[in-house]
Amino acid sequence: MKASIKTFFLASFVAAFGISSVMAESEQMQAIVEKASGKVEVQDRTDPTKWLPLSAGTPLDKGAVIQTGFKSELVLKIKNSKVSVAPLTRITLEQLVSKDKKDETRIYLDTGSIKSNVKKTEDRAVGFKVRSPVATASVRGTELEVSNKFRATDVKTYSGSVAVWKSSNKGAQVATKAEDDAPAFIPTAGNSVGAITDGAPLGAFTVTKGQTAGFSSDGTVASAASNATRTATSFSATTSASESEATSSSAASGSTAAKTDVQKATPTTAKGSVSISVEWDD
Repeated sequence: MKASIKTFFLASFVAAFGISSVMAESEQMQAIVEKASGKVEVQDRTDPTKWLPLSAGTPLDKGAVIQTGFKSELVLKIKNSKVSVAPLTRITLEQLVSKDKKDETRIYLDTGSIKSNVKKTEDRAVGFKVRSPVATASVRGTELEVSNKFRATDVKTYSGSVAVWKSSNKGAQVATKAEDDAPAFIPTAGNSVGAITDGAPLGAFTVTKGQTAGFSSDGTVASAASNATRTATSFSATTSASESEATSSSAASGSTAAKTDVQKATPTTAKGSVSISVEWDD
């Protein structure tokens, strides 16, 4: 009987220890300011009305709200990944967590533009998401740029693959402890949405090297696939007649450039419009 009781308590101790070990595998990471010039600030945690200047070497935790001023520059390093924050941009670090076999980062882009070079550490996967008020981009080993201006979001991929979808995000949502402790999704081979991320809704699609997709607050979505059928052109939902003529001309010249890198500038668009472009790099 005593032996049975001892065995029971030993089994209970091992089980409890095992559970606590699993929970301990989820640890908070930090973003480190690698470069800061001009007006670069972080919101004071104790007084949201105050903004504190940032300098190189400053560590930032989950929940940090960061903004850049005119002619300012900020580069953040998160493990082996880097995030370049453009002038006149505001972001929130929604999630910075290291889970078993995977590091998870999620950034909310309120306004402005960021460019991310996402790289995993040895023997670990990396999850990197950028959310805006109208779209979400989930990244796998990718260099991409996300901009959110005039109620429209553009996602441009320079390398790798990005799963993107339309969403109605109501402001920044800092990850809860339950989210941080949830099992990590490990990406698989392939460029499908399901291979890149989990939890994506119907209508999600991938944006691969050299492609850009656009989303607007009025519900308009311009996918990389639909854009590619228009060759190497740029278009806007609110283009003027002269802009339309320029776009047609670009399409004609782009269709004959099978072996030539093609890059067309996106015309200026009105508030709430969508602009997308496609680039080929053989």
